[in-house]
Parts: sequence; C-alpha cells; structure tokens
Amino acid sequence: MAISSIQLLSPAHCSISDAKSSAFPELATVRQIFPILHTNPRTLFFDNAATAQKPLPVLEKVEEFNRASCANAGRGAYSWSRRLSREVEETRKRVANFLNSSSELIAFTSGATDSLNMVATMWGLENLADGDEVMLCNEDHASSVLPWYNVQELLSRRGVNIKIIPFAVHSTGTYDRKSFRAGLGPKTRIVCLSHIHHLYGMEMDIAELKTLVPEQVFVSLDASQSVSHIKVDAEALAVDFISFSAHKMFGCNGTGVLWSSPRAVAQMWPTRVGAKTTLSSGSGRFNVARDKLSQLVECGTLNLPGILSLKAAIEFIESNGIERMSDYISGLTIYLLEKLKSVEGIEFAPGIGVCDCTKGFGIISFRINGFDSADIGAYLDSEEIFVKTGDQCLGSGKTDDDLIRISLQIYNTAQEVDRFLEVLNEAISS
Repeated sequence: MAISSIQLLSPAHCSISDAKSSAFPELATVRQIFPILHTNPRTLFFDNAATAQKPLPVLEKVEEFNRASCANAGRGAYSWSRRLSREVEETRKRVANFLNSSSELIAFTSGATDSLNMVATMWGLENLADGDEVMLCNEDHASSVLPWYNVQELLSRRGVNIKIIPFAVHSTGTYDRKSFRAGLGPKTRIVCLSHIHHLYGMEMDIAELKTLVPEQVFVSLDASQSVSHIKVDAEALAVDFISFSAHKMFGCNGTGVLWSSPRAVAQMWPTRVGAKTTLSSGSGRFNVARDKLSQLVECGTLNLPGILSLKAAIEFIESNGIERMSDYISGLTIYLLEKLKSVEGIEFAPGIGVCDCTKGFGIISFRINGFDSADIGAYLDSEEIFVKTGDQCLGSGKTDDDLIRISLQIYNTAQEVDRFLEVLNEAISS
C-alpha cells in the first residue's frame, strides 16, 4: 500500500460500539504517515480546527522544493523556474477540480484571513455605496467579521456610510433563521457566512440560507473548517466567494485560496500591486484584466513551497475519499460527545452537545462548572493533551475564555478520546 493512499474505515465501521475494536488496525497506518504523531506517540493533538498535522507526502513535497528545485516561478527562462511555473498552474487546476470549478476563478493567498480581507477590500471598497448593508454574524470567526468593520471605517473616511447588520446564532449552534430573515433588506449587498462554525462545530445550512437570499445579493463563505473533510462544491453552493487555508487541510501554513464567481471577478479591483501588474501604455493607469482572478490578486513572489504542499494535500484527501473521512470524523465526534456527557458539571456550548444531532463535524466546545478552563487546559497540557482554551477568535471580541474546544481529525482515535476523558476527570477531581 502506498504511504499516501490510506484506507479509511467505511461508515459501518465507524459506529460507537465497535470504534475501539475495529478502528485501530487501519488507523495505525494513517498515523504512521504523520511523522509528528509517530515520533510523539503520547501526544493527543485535539486542536485540529487551529491547524492540521502534515502527512509525509506533503512534507516530502516541501523538502523536494527546498533541496532540489528552489527558484522563483515566472521570473526566469531557465528550467527550474519554468518547471515551478507549470507546477503552480497544475496546483491551481487541482484546486479548481477539488472545488468543481475552473482555474480562472482561483487565486493563491497567504491564508483564509488574507482571502477574507481581500473580499472585503477588493470587492467591498469598490462596490459598496452610501446606505448599503453588509450582513454578518458577530459570533463567526474574527477573520470573517473584522474585515467588514475595517471597510466600514475606511469608507466612512470618504464620506460613504455603510451599515453592518448582524444576525444571531441559535442556541443549537446554527444560524438563527428568524434573525437572518429579519436582517435581509433592499439595501443588503453581501452576506457573510461560515460553512462549519469554528467554535460550535455545526454545518450552517448554507443551501437553506441561500434560498432566502435574493439573487443580486453576494455571498461570501468561509470554508476553513469544512474543506479538509466536507465536499466544498463551488457550483452547488452557488456563492460568490470561498476562502480557506492550506494548513487546515494538511498543507503548509502561510498559503490559502480565494475562489470568486465570474460576476464577482468582474467587480473586483486590486488592492495590492507589484510584479505582474501592468500599466496601460502612456496612460499611467493600471491595466486590470478581469478574466482571471489570479491577475487581480497575485503579485510578487508566491509562497511556492506552500502552494506545492497544497497540491499534495489535495491528492492525500482525494486518495482517501472525502466522504469516508467525513463519516469517520462524524462517528468519532459522536463517540466523544457520548463520553463527555458523563463528565460531572459539564455545560456544552451551542452545537452538537445541545442540538441532539446525529452527525458531527469534528468540533465540540464546553465548560466545566466551577473550574477555570485555562487551568484544565494547563493540566491537560502537562499530560501531553493539546486542546484550545482562552480566546476563541469570535468576531464579537468576546474572549469566551471559559470554553474548552476539542477538534478532531482522521488521525485521532477512540482510544485517544478514552485517554482524554480519563485525564479530564482527573483534572476536575484533583
């Protein structure tokens, strides 16, 4: 079996009852190609919503670049540069196929935060007029929220006043439909959504929400928490922007993707210029080509090893089957939930812990009444169990530092969940 082609369990083998008896022979193989886990066998990495570990094929691709072909793509006529230029475009095509789209609509960025800021500045600054409204949820990730408050400030300095219309999250962890409907109006120009919530771990029913949004209203989607194990189909989602990072889907840090619909590309204006930016002859004005998103977004030297790692990461995901990955993570999330329900004093945040859902997406957040979550996190850390505590990056600015977030990936196991629960119970009983 090739190291980059791991056989995950079928949905039937992911049930709670047989998770320990059936899962480990094959999952041991999964873990073997993640060197950091193989060399740190006691470590339980339960902070995968922050970043995912890197499989061997990804690491090998980065090492190959640095050891064997380090050059600058598109900057030379020699063989290394030409080969890297081809590899960048091959990666762009691979990303496009992964999203069921075309390569003309794909641009590489430094990450999801960069992509989301570009949506706000490259589209927002160019198109929003006085009185226009931007709808967003302040409980989404700060990177989805704050760029629009920044645009609001920048526009106000020009005498253009736009409104931010917030909508709420329901107690179950999905967007509140009543609040969402109430926010839509004749001045709504764009709606900003998350595919899977970074703290509450719920799939946010994008298809249903889209039926409520008028066709002329643009939709920006943060897919950071879904793209590694949930199919992100640009055509089926029918949104205008999709943003995500490579490092949360097994690629390297410092690389991201922005996808834009054709109508969005036609309305965007570059906010950064440099190499590859051209001026119209004799006019001193920028010659802005609107047939490819990359011509608007990419300038200067790209993060070449990061981009190459993204291609390897997508190949890794596709070789294992994103639906099987999704099923496995869902089964493990439900297993974790059932275990957590037995913990004395536990209070679940919105999400799978309160909605009585039958499908999980790898994220559960909670607090233990009477205990400081930072203290529990420190105790877990002393036992080499890594979870997220402290600031949970909400756009509202609330720290929610009393919450503990557990986020899972395909290399996590039911045995790890069992050990985590043992140590958690030790932490609150000591």
